[in-house]
Amino acid sequence: MEKSRSLFERLKVFFVRRPSVILFFFIFAISVLSTKGELVDSVESNQTISIRGTVVSEVKKERYTQYRIGECLVNDYSEKADLEVGDIVEAIGKSKALSDMKFDDFNYGRYLKSTGIEVYCVMSECKKVGISKAYKMIGAIREYIKDTNAYLYKKKSDFINSMLLGEKDLMSDEDKRMFSRTGVSHIIAVSGLHVGILCTLVGFIGRRINIAFNMVIVNIVLFIYFYIAGGSPSIGRAVVSSVFADICFVVDRKRDGISTLAIIASVMIFLNPFVIYNTGFQLSFLATFSIVYFYPIINKRIKFSAASVTIAANIMTLPIIVYSFDGISILSVISNVLAVPFVAFVVYIDVASIFLFEIFPFIASIVAGLNSVIITIIYFILEKVDEIWFSYIQFTQLDFSFLVIYYIIIILGIIYYEIKVVEEQRNGLQGYYRRNETE
Repeated sequence: MEKSRSLFERLKVFFVRRPSVILFFFIFAISVLSTKGELVDSVESNQTISIRGTVVSEVKKERYTQYRIGECLVNDYSEKADLEVGDIVEAIGKSKALSDMKFDDFNYGRYLKSTGIEVYCVMSECKKVGISKAYKMIGAIREYIKDTNAYLYKKKSDFINSMLLGEKDLMSDEDKRMFSRTGVSHIIAVSGLHVGILCTLVGFIGRRINIAFNMVIVNIVLFIYFYIAGGSPSIGRAVVSSVFADICFVVDRKRDGISTLAIIASVMIFLNPFVIYNTGFQLSFLATFSIVYFYPIINKRIKFSAASVTIAANIMTLPIIVYSFDGISILSVISNVLAVPFVAFVVYIDVASIFLFEIFPFIASIVAGLNSVIITIIYFILEKVDEIWFSYIQFTQLDFSFLVIYYIIIILGIIYYEIKVVEEQRNGLQGYYRRNETE
């Protein structure tokens, strides 16, 4: 009886330390039960619908142009609309229910719902009725970056625009496959890595000004970058985490990374319960949690930071990667250790070349040439790793029960470790007080 009471007390201490984690599990459970993976369509298929909203993104495909207008995804096969980001439009088109959009094993409709899309249609008519200045500015900055990189970097611009703007569609299938097989896909998906690099860059530039004002500038730049880079869950998580860190610094409070993650995830799930089915959301939060929690434990033993980060990130993301992509990179630690350190240099030099282009185009070309050499080195490393016959293992699709069992074991292990730490801290304090009482 006393043993079970003692265990209960320890578990209570574990959860009391981070009440936001309890909130996260509660909201997560509600979202699973409320959605059950099923979609409730806003409109049925083959309905003529009218849409009014601001164009917030534009992607040119091979046979059509795809626009996001508010919460609607609109395909224009006629190519006559000629819209730009920031245009306020009224459009008419034929709808398709999201629940009807399933292709083999991929539920495309649910994926769209996880990104905040409520309606999908094929445009038949469209007219511009106004302009959103904020989105117009964001669209102009995005196009300037893309066009400048295309001029300066030529064929390598696909890689650098993907890395800086999340423009993965521009990259060849062969390149995307190589990044995936070598375990460094996060390089070409805008995430915490890129936000951290940008924070460092902006902070360094404004280091001589008042620290509070510098933080304000950094966060404004990050929020603008969030929209420029497409507003994915992974970059949203990174930007809000940065804001939390700054708030904690201002109020002189130590930030608990896991509690911060739990709060951000809870808010995102509350706003859109279907975000839990978004692979980017899953990998972003699991990787960050894994690094925050396991990195100190692993690095204490192997004393190699770059390798520790990769190993730590894989602990929580590995099952999702295998389940979603049917394969795993065996040499991802080597790829990350060798290639990722170059990423910061690529971003810094690219930003410098973009700013220099308008004033000193010749110097910008020289700077871009240096950056192209670094990009070539990254590709060389990844190609060599990919050529190793055992670098990537293909799996048949795992059963979902494997994920459940894996994460239950990991969670139980974390709870056990936390209880152990709390006990050690309590015993340490008791020992401290006993020593002081006897003095």
